Amino acid sequence: MVNSILAFDNEDSDLGVFFTECSEDLVSHFNHVNANLSTLDSSKLNSIIVEATLEDLNTFIFLVYSHGSEIELLANGIVPFVNAENANNFSNSFFYTCSCHAGKSLANTLIDKGCLSFIGYNNTFGVWDFNRPPFIECANFGIKLFLKGIASADIVLRMKEKYSEHIDNYNNDIFGSVILLSNRRALMHVGDNITIDDLDYQKL
Repeated sequence: MVNSILAFDNEDSDLGVFFTECSEDLVSHFNHVNANLSTLDSSKLNSIIVEATLEDLNTFIFLVYSHGSEIELLANGIVPFVNAENANNFSNSFFYTCSCHAGKSLANTLIDKGCLSFIGYNNTFGVWDFNRPPFIECANFGIKLFLKGIASADIVLRMKEKYSEHIDNYNNDIFGSVILLSNRRALMHVGDNITIDDLDYQKL
């Protein structure tokens, strides 16, 4: 069974509640489908702990819910825990994140260092606090599909469909729909088109 690591910045001053709610939904889902999931909260989000967590893993899924930039992922908005310096630690992984801008440069850095497949956003990922459930569902939808055996490139297409569903039926106000539309446009995939079975195969 493939190991999965969930890194979430629950103490972030802006989106800590959203990241926590996403993590709670994922923990519940992983338990429901009997899949392995380890968590790293804000207190453990630094490059040293991340490296120690990954060093004995061959293939794995790495999930990140934190702030980001074009070149790094950040805890509390300032502490880098994924960047070019430790990108090689994510070799043979499926990397999945809703961090802002990570798809612009960091994604290719990870792929160049051996990451198999990356799903994330190449622009801002926004959240409308007046109605968070649609944003949580869209943010988590892709990894749930991956656990079902859907291929990574196909996942992005289905995620965009899920975004469109919420945009068309959004029951809050126009601002939420605009943010969902922006997130959908920023969603991207880079790397190989893999399934969870490919991770199991490479683990052998």
